[in-house]
Amino acid sequence: MKVLVLDLTHGGDVIAMEYLKRGCSVTAVDIYRTSAAIATGLGGHGVRCFDSSPEEDFDLAVIPVHAPARFLGGARPSRTITHHEAVGELARFGVPTVEVTGVRGKTGTVQVLSHLLRAEYRKVLSLSSSGLRMLGNEDVLLQEKVSITPATVLRLSTEHHDHDIGVFEISLGGTGLGQVSVITGLQDDYLIAAGTKRAFHGKAQMAMSARGSLVIPKAEEGTWVPLAVNCRNLITFGPGGDVETVVRPGALGGAANLTVRSGDDETDVALSGGYLASAYALPFSCALATAKALGLDPLRMAGRLSAFLGAPGRGEVRTDDLGILVRERNPGVSAASLEFVLDALVKEHDCCDVGLVLDPVNRKVCEKLDLARIADVMDRHPQITGRYMLPSGKDLARANGFTVIRDVEEVRPLHPTVLWATKEGYL
Repeated sequence: MKVLVLDLTHGGDVIAMEYLKRGCSVTAVDIYRTSAAIATGLGGHGVRCFDSSPEEDFDLAVIPVHAPARFLGGARPSRTITHHEAVGELARFGVPTVEVTGVRGKTGTVQVLSHLLRAEYRKVLSLSSSGLRMLGNEDVLLQEKVSITPATVLRLSTEHHDHDIGVFEISLGGTGLGQVSVITGLQDDYLIAAGTKRAFHGKAQMAMSARGSLVIPKAEEGTWVPLAVNCRNLITFGPGGDVETVVRPGALGGAANLTVRSGDDETDVALSGGYLASAYALPFSCALATAKALGLDPLRMAGRLSAFLGAPGRGEVRTDDLGILVRERNPGVSAASLEFVLDALVKEHDCCDVGLVLDPVNRKVCEKLDLARIADVMDRHPQITGRYMLPSGKDLARANGFTVIRDVEEVRPLHPTVLWATKEGYL
């Protein structure tokens, strides 16, 4: 079979090598022209590599959902599939897996669910934008900087990790490999593929590929159910759903209370402090619904959340002599995510003097932050009394009303509450 694989920047090399191992003639295209070293390595194995698609006939073309179709150029494939679909056809796991996608709450859901499952399964292989971990008797970080593209799931299937269940965050869609497929929600249907598609087109893959259980927000049944023609079981979460949670926060960073309803029964759980509990309302609800889809009692599982200490970099709260520091550190930092956290700080904790510090890691990531939208969010929150940026974004900071600072500690004495958001740039 003659196969064309597009995009070496986001895992196309892994997919290309798997087709090559299966005896296919493989051509790979570095559509963003950012992966010359990867192309050289593939060439050494016998994969043809180009910067643009050759004008030839192919049996199969594999293109990521986020790439516009124009990158196919003059290539003439008999069949075209996405990276997600390719991984669904190529990968196999000998243990149950859960796949999680969505606009907001993916990483939190994976980490809450992994915490819940570690007592039910001996070893949980947990993939999220905060790293690849093995949770068992200990929480072992296997890889810190890891992609959540579907190709990573393919790689994991070939590495034969010693685990009993896999919980995988996947960007923009699903592969169909999961016994449970999870969509955390479509809170912001943003543009992808150079404006030719929307986030919906990626998340729809999760619904369409689901073969076992599908977990979705109750409020989005009308969006996803018509696409889930092959799923055997539907579980909903949120108001009116099969599982519903209500977080009642205490003092900022202090203990909070969680009420969980499933069917006609409910239970209350005392949550630990150290994190912004209200930011986990969606992950708590979604993770417990996923546990139900796995055949577990969500009310019994809810009791384990009393020992949950928050996910690293997700709403971490530190209190000291200088005041309160709220930490957001993840690739998903955006105008929408910042507004969500700001609303929690203002509406639930009465914060009225907040300094916002952005750390975009590098200029390329800074450009992806959409500072104009973030400035709009801050304009709608007069409680933001200072807006700052670390040096990596200095070229764009002043044009959007930010003050460039050297270090977060510079501004902590100026505001009783500081929100420090780092946009990671390795995904």
